[in-house]
Amino acid sequence: MRITKRALLGLALAATLIPIAATTAQAGGTKPTWSRENPGNCPEGFLCVYKGINYDLADAGIAKFQYDNPIWSDTDNRYIAHEDSSWFNNGTGSSYSSVEVFADNGYGGNSFCLDKGWGNKWDEVANDQGEANRWVNGPC
Repeated sequence: MRITKRALLGLALAATLIPIAATTAQAGGTKPTWSRENPGNCPEGFLCVYKGINYDLADAGIAKFQYDNPIWSDTDNRYIAHEDSSWFNNGTGSSYSSVEVFADNGYGGNSFCLDKGWGNKWDEVANDQGEANRWVNGPC
């Protein structure tokens, strides 16, 4: 009986801590809507950023980032800086295949990270805040 109570208490504690661990993995307090749904229009090797939620182009096209970009407004994709609403990582390889998106120039402010093959279809905190991205060696 004592073992059963301890086991149940342990399970209850684990169930309480799992959501806390998942929340802290979202750097900077963002609230992502994770998705493995590939939008189908993001080339391999790129972080694709969309003006609309759910990968909607919103008459703006797709901002495609292949490398680290400390200041989106200094790139050909400057139109998406602080106008972003959804993101998909179609990175390649096993090293530097994850990407972190930041709210401020120079990799500062709130951020979230996407492993290869993952997207964020909507994030009320990160919406219209993106300004930089950096590729990460290994998983988020």
